[in-house]
Amino acid sequence: MKSLMNERYLVTPYFVFFLISSNQIGIRLASFQRDLIKGAGYDAWISILLCGVGIPIIVWMMYRTLNKAKKDVTSINRYCFGKWVGNGLNVIVSLYFLLAAYTSLRSYIEVVQVWMFPLMKTWQISIIFLLLIYYIVSGGFRVITGVCFWGVVIPFLILFPLVFFPLEFARFSNLLPFFHHSLNEIWISTREMLPPLLGFESLLLFYPFIKNPEKSQKWAHIGVMFSIFIYLTVAIVSFLLFNPARLPHVIWPTIHMIKIVELPFIERFEYIVVSMWCLAVLPKICLSLWGACRALKNVIPIKQRAVLILFVLACGIILNVLDERRMIEFAEDVYDHIGFYFVCAYVPIIFIITQMKKSPPDVSGSPSSDHPRF
Repeated sequence: MKSLMNERYLVTPYFVFFLISSNQIGIRLASFQRDLIKGAGYDAWISILLCGVGIPIIVWMMYRTLNKAKKDVTSINRYCFGKWVGNGLNVIVSLYFLLAAYTSLRSYIEVVQVWMFPLMKTWQISIIFLLLIYYIVSGGFRVITGVCFWGVVIPFLILFPLVFFPLEFARFSNLLPFFHHSLNEIWISTREMLPPLLGFESLLLFYPFIKNPEKSQKWAHIGVMFSIFIYLTVAIVSFLLFNPARLPHVIWPTIHMIKIVELPFIERFEYIVVSMWCLAVLPKICLSLWGACRALKNVIPIKQRAVLILFVLACGIILNVLDERRMIEFAEDVYDHIGFYFVCAYVPIIFIITQMKKSPPDVSGSPSSDHPRF
């Protein structure tokens, strides 16, 4: 496929690995265990493997859809559902990615407040992060890709090895007996595991920014498998360390595990952990916010930078209005439910419709065929 965009806006196919994986490994890696075990208990590692089977199927559907349409999801919506319904769906897609950016940022700010600066107000922390996020997103998609690259490399090299240090306290009997939960319980845990792995659906928007995007599919699958490996490893180590009766009451089990690491020259090691976690959180926030701006810009004839400013201000207001724990959990639940139906219902629907249509969409004059800075 010959891209309609100037090559200087594009990234090579192997960067899709970092774009996918960095969006799946974020702040939810710190807390996913307590939701994961709601159904299948310590057999929930099976649910992670099932996600490792199901998500690649969804990614395959996305590529089949995008390869035929040769455009992003905003054009596909108009192609499948017509101009008015399609643009309405594009607005919903934009708000969905905005919600993804908000929930990731608000969850990380909460971690910072609990573990590092309990006396700092939300608005003080949010201003710092929103300025940084605006700077990154306004730099363009290639800058965001660079953040995604380091958002995978640095946490993997520095944080991930620390997970294995507490294994001296492991109790392998925690995992026994194997396979003593029903299929319904396994499904409940699988349903709970999908939200932490959301983020790969951003492919629907950044697909046109990939050189020879058809060749990037293998890197997308490798990125998903890498994320599954990370979650599976962290989950099993958590199961070995925490008693089954205690784990549901630990809000951030991964941080608690790494906190066990003791160094003679660092007294509060969790400060290092939480600070480094910023590099794992920024990619999803920035790419989701970029996707939200991109989707809305393709509906309304407005500069993408203006949309970015609007969304940054909206995030700043919402961050400080929805400041209570129950409100944060409510926003996360809404995002989890919408994300589940987005990847399990919406993606298959547009896949079926595009495969039934005989000809690809006419993209001439579509809003996404211009050459944006970002």
